[in-house]
Amino acid sequence: MASKQPDTLELSEQHKQEEIEESKNPQKDVTSTDSAIRYTAYAKRITQIFRAAHRYVAYTSDIGESFRPVAHPVLVKLGYSISWIYVLGDISFETWRAKLRQQGSYYPGLMPWQPQPLSNDEAASQYNDLDWRLVGLKRALFQSIASMGLPALTIHTTVRYSVGVFKKSASKTLRSVGPVACGLAVVPLLPYVFDKPVEIILDKVFYGLFPRKGIKNE
Repeated sequence: MASKQPDTLELSEQHKQEEIEESKNPQKDVTSTDSAIRYTAYAKRITQIFRAAHRYVAYTSDIGESFRPVAHPVLVKLGYSISWIYVLGDISFETWRAKLRQQGSYYPGLMPWQPQPLSNDEAASQYNDLDWRLVGLKRALFQSIASMGLPALTIHTTVRYSVGVFKKSASKTLRSVGPVACGLAVVPLLPYVFDKPVEIILDKVFYGLFPRKGIKNE
């Protein structure tokens, strides 16, 4: 028995205009880095805080053992898994959206598990961004630098030097908790410190080296 085609497969006037706008102005849409989900990229950093604090405290005092229960291998693996799931998922999703925009078949709110609309030639002709493969590469570099590399270095340095400060404290609790608290305090600042600068640099590099598809740069 013939089934009715899903409504999303039809190029309604509303979706048609949305597809044109998405292809013409792809940068205006929000991404995972514009929402609270951004912090899932730092799950790995949370475990790094405890591991780094344990490592440096162990070299300077006898309280290093107190961190062993906290930095359980399962917790470490969980942090790594959450971070990489977010990063790989974000890269895949943004690459998929760029490909559909280039084809003229993406509209806001469309998800990978939903039926893909037919290509809108008018929207595709107005696509104004890098080739979708380059968009994916740029996103991968962004996540590698802004979500993994720079946060790791920042937290590593914060914990390392805070251990030197707190090791002189008379309070054993403060010597133990202080470096961890400093590391945790840095996490909420990471997107504000790194995301925009990394994004600006990558934009200049990619748009300087590679031409946009569709509309010519003036």
